[in-house]
Amino acid sequence: MASNASSATVRQMPPPPTYPPRSAPQRHPKNVNKSRSFNPSVNPTVNISLHKGGGQSAAAAGVGKQGAPGGDFMSNEDIRAFSEFLRKNGRQRAVERVLDAEMLEARLRNIPDAHGSMSGARARARRVTRHLKRVAQAEKLIAKYASALYSAFEREYEAELMKIGKARTQHKPNNHFRWR
Repeated sequence: MASNASSATVRQMPPPPTYPPRSAPQRHPKNVNKSRSFNPSVNPTVNISLHKGGGQSAAAAGVGKQGAPGGDFMSNEDIRAFSEFLRKNGRQRAVERVLDAEMLEARLRNIPDAHGSMSGARARARRVTRHLKRVAQAEKLIAKYASALYSAFEREYEAELMKIGKARTQHKPNNHFRWR
């Protein structure tokens, strides 16, 4: 047997195929929508949208909003534009968060507990949405303090603004009462 094996021709293996080089796999963002029904009789559904992916964010890609207007603080107009921007956006976000909290609470009120009982559903919903309501209050405070920002700036730097002619003109009250 050893002689048969040595007399046999040695088979050569063909070289492995050469493949073109591959680049790193591209990650594309994908949206995942999940819905879950807690109780088929009541049938509230909760939809969760996730944005997964290692791609660039909208800000890094150069798409979307830039910074706040007047963010370089080079003049009093910049400071005023910045405070107006903060006030308007804070107010808008506060209103949106309040509406979000109300909608979430209304949705959670209709979800029974693990045993199918509806007792305590409102209290559970309030305990969950309390945090979102606090976020709405914080946004409201942001709008409030942003509106006070420019008036405090004018009050503190009025003398410097008067020197360069950029201060707000003081309105003198009109006395319409005159002796004839």
